[in-house]
Amino acid sequence: MLTYVLGAPGSGKTALAPVLRRLLAGCAVIDWDSFMDAASELAGRDIRRSPETWPGYRNLVQVIVDSIRPHPTVLLGVCTPDELRGWPVDSWVLLDCSDEERTHRLGMDRAQDLAKALADARDYRSLDLPIVDSTGRSPEDVGVAVAALIRGSLR
Repeated sequence: MLTYVLGAPGSGKTALAPVLRRLLAGCAVIDWDSFMDAASELAGRDIRRSPETWPGYRNLVQVIVDSIRPHPTVLLGVCTPDELRGWPVDSWVLLDCSDEERTHRLGMDRAQDLAKALADARDYRSLDLPIVDSTGRSPEDVGVAVAALIRGSLR
């Protein structure tokens, strides 16, 4: 069972990961961003800022996920169902927050990055996925809600 928790930057994925690890002890919980520093070192450049490296990074994450199967896995990231076509994703959850909250959380100096995060969030909301709103909520509270959705899909 592979559950993908999709969220635009600032939705709370990184804060949620350790909570889900505790609440879903029987699942491997992977934050897509966890490997970026090591992958950037291997690539010799920051893959976050090098779109030409993203397909290779996506393949790396897929190999990691495949190596864990059939163990139940939760993957947190920014790729949409279309971007992960062919992956064995069994269920999707959208982690979201208000645009005001996202702006506050990201506190980005670069207007272009913030605009992209806000646009991604709008696009993700149109995907008709189950949504957990993290606006004004603690990671623990959000984790309980996400874990309940995941447990429901494991049955």
